[in-house]
Amino acid sequence: MRFRQLEIFHAVMTSGTVTKAAKKLSVSQPSVTTSIQQMEEEIGFALFSRVSGRLSPTAEARVLFEEVNRAHDSLVAVKSLCHRLKDGAAGHIRIAATPAICQRVLPAAITIFQQHHKSFTFDISSEHSPVILSNLDERPTAYHMGFTFGQDGLDGIASILLTELPIVCAIPKQWLNKVSKAIGPDGKVNLAQLQELPFIELYENEPLGQRARSAWLASGGSPNNVVRVHDHHMAASLVNNAIGFAILDRLVINSIGNQDNQIAIFELASSHLLPVTAVFSQKRSLSYPMRYFVDCVKASINALLSQNLRK
Repeated sequence: MRFRQLEIFHAVMTSGTVTKAAKKLSVSQPSVTTSIQQMEEEIGFALFSRVSGRLSPTAEARVLFEEVNRAHDSLVAVKSLCHRLKDGAAGHIRIAATPAICQRVLPAAITIFQQHHKSFTFDISSEHSPVILSNLDERPTAYHMGFTFGQDGLDGIASILLTELPIVCAIPKQWLNKVSKAIGPDGKVNLAQLQELPFIELYENEPLGQRARSAWLASGGSPNNVVRVHDHHMAASLVNNAIGFAILDRLVINSIGNQDNQIAIFELASSHLLPVTAVFSQKRSLSYPMRYFVDCVKASINALLSQNLRK
């Protein structure tokens, strides 16, 4: 298959008709039809059928389109970068980060970064830690850098410690009366005295989930798990809705903000910290813009952590 055929196939799929696709590509309708027919002959199956005079994609075409659409997006990014390089210094950064970091940290970090590097473009993916670590290598399509929790990596992965987040117990405010006996004179919570209440659990393959398990073991209690999630923000939202309580990091708590915040925060009897790290392949050398972006992420985290909390 030639790229031009894929481009025409993409145009037909997104436009819905040969006429609109031809207009979009500034070519004739017969050339679009011929290209699709040639493509069907080469791949050995039909891409479209006519239903009531209109083109209807086959099931195979819909599956193929998912991959073609990704290739098309990549080409658009390449063309955009070429224009930027023609006009002056530019660059493109592919980043993956855990959902908790993507939602609040990266938007502020990119804002800071683009004040000094306006010509850079970004690909941002929200992934969980194992996916991020497995896609940090020297391949051209791999992520340049990832931002995740914990410091347990893989061979060939380098990391930069950005900060260590305190771990806290997040409890619905409407539960405060019934949990008062679990709060010690020092304001710290005894998890063992909360074990009958519904608990929002983080998966144990997540660093925060591992630290939550350690906190439960230290308390001698056993959690009454009602919901298990990967996403820190989802866990916080469930607490905010009084579905259960959770062990969370200070970053996600500060990210919630004060508006409609129905979460009370207590320290744990046992101290636990959650590292936030920038990770990258040891086969890649970090350019100055990449090192600066790491500083921007760190500044964004520190700004969120400095916000006042309502308990």
